[in-house]
Amino acid sequence: MKKSTLQNSPKSNLLIKVCFFIFVGLIPAISSSQNYRTIEAYMDDFAKNELFVKKSLMDYSVSIVESQLYSRTKVTAVRIIEKLENINSILLANNKGFEGNTLLRDSFIKLNQRTIDCLKNGSLILNDYDYQSTLTLPEIGENLATKESHLIAYYQELKKYEQDKKSFAMCYKMHFKNNKSKNILEYNAYQNVLFYKMNVMDEKLTYVINTKDKKGFSDCLNMITFTRDEVVAKTSEYRSEYKDTSLNDANIEYANFIAGQREKLSDLFIAYVDEYNTLQALKNSTQPENSESIAKYNTTVKSYNTKKNLFYAVFNDLQITKDKMYDSWLATNSTFLKNNGKFDSLYETYASKD
Repeated sequence: MKKSTLQNSPKSNLLIKVCFFIFVGLIPAISSSQNYRTIEAYMDDFAKNELFVKKSLMDYSVSIVESQLYSRTKVTAVRIIEKLENINSILLANNKGFEGNTLLRDSFIKLNQRTIDCLKNGSLILNDYDYQSTLTLPEIGENLATKESHLIAYYQELKKYEQDKKSFAMCYKMHFKNNKSKNILEYNAYQNVLFYKMNVMDEKLTYVINTKDKKGFSDCLNMITFTRDEVVAKTSEYRSEYKDTSLNDANIEYANFIAGQREKLSDLFIAYVDEYNTLQALKNSTQPENSESIAKYNTTVKSYNTKKNLFYAVFNDLQITKDKMYDSWLATNSTFLKNNGKFDSLYETYASKD
């Protein structure tokens, strides 16, 4: 059976990773109060702090032990909020910008506050599988669409910050390196959302199985197929962004596996539930017992147990494989970030004169 997200399930660590993967690239300089004689000195100091924080958080995010408790996710979120609030306070008190120009500082503070707000209102939480599974399919669909739109809006904020950074530099005839590829953290976050969608739908499937809901089971499988098609289509679009397609491949493999459960489970589940309903009807029958009815009841019990055991033998095997694939996806995700999230070269010449 699938582990609850309130236990030491690997899924409970997705929030920790996603939080860091989303926020790792969003913390620039925290300069002490001082006057810079040149714009180069100001920008160099800015670059050193930005690089330090990015690398530190990246190293931490990929070293998290997979068996951490769910409660750690909340602690991590609180820690991020406290850190960003502290950074904003330091910037407001000490960073006077360059020659009174605080565009860069103010834009960053605004972005930090946006991050804080998203963490507090839960719009970027991506491990609420138990909660989502109790909702109706239309509600789940609406929630998934909302979370994805929030993520897109969040990265629009990041792009606005990058634009402000360039505008600030242009005031002093400076420019930044031109990075043509998609932001690695934005790219990774979109992949995480697709993975999250498949896990939400799979958790819902487990929920309707436990409630022996035939219609819910059929509707959920249809929704899983729809979601799989979306994952494959969007992931295929991302292939051109990076030469390393390991995360793309892992997402498609996982989505296909989740959708492939239809073929393996459908007939067995219907037979199991039909026999369960037949047994319940016999149990609730008001007809007087006789040797014939008792024999029919005993035969139905045996048939029900057989069909139930057949279904759960396949279901449990799928759960074991699924857990392994989930762990493999997390490992692939971490390796992808390690191999592609290399920031050092971006700061060798952080900004230079035109």
